[in-house]
Amino acid sequence: ELQGLNKQETADKYGSEQAHEWRRSYDIPPMNGESLEICAERAVAYFTEHIELQLASGKKNIMIAAHGNSLRSINMYLDKLISQEVISLELATGIPMLYIFKEGRFICRGRPPAPTEGTVYAYTKVAKFSKLCL
Repeated sequence: ELQGLNKQETADKYGSEQAHEWRRSYDIPPMNGESLEICAERAVAYFTEHIELQLASGKKNIMIAAHGNSLRSINMYLDKLISQEVISLELATGIPMLYIFKEGRFICRGRPPAPTEGTVYAYTKVAKFSKLCL
């Protein structure tokens, strides 16, 4: 129902309160659409069954690019966020976040301080990072 509509067009057609509820709720899907909760079931299942498995098998580097709710879902899993935390998570378009997979767990090594602040991250065994994860 919302395919092809941007935020403003959705608000114009369905009202700003309804559009905001669809965009920022965890478990309320738009009609014939998917909530963040439904997206998380799909995205995290793929992540654990494919990405995490490859990392555990020794693959060193994997880059993930996806739309906002898929990335929020994966962040929720990696950072152990609860539903109320993930709905307010703002992700920057095209700005990387860096996680290290070590001893079967994910360690966040960097993310932008704000969605509009681009930062380049590099990782070395001796580097210490001042950027914090959630």
